[in-house]
Amino acid sequence: MKTATPSKNFEAFLKLDKRKLANQYVVIVAAKLVATGTDIEAMLRRVKRRYPRQLPFVAKIPVPTTLILFS
Repeated sequence: MKTATPSKNFEAFLKLDKRKLANQYVVIVAAKLVATGTDIEAMLRRVKRRYPRQLPFVAKIPVPTTLILFS
């Protein structure tokens, strides 16, 4: 059984310099960072107008002191 590889958008997210983007949202389309900021609704409206047929990858970059737990 072949395992699925991560999407190109996710790979682009992993390569971002997240230190400069702490506590901001990022939107990636076609493996390119297309928007950053704190107002996610406005960002998504702009991205959907510019890239109407593509699914954006959206994530919030936590501040460095945030602890993320997985179970």
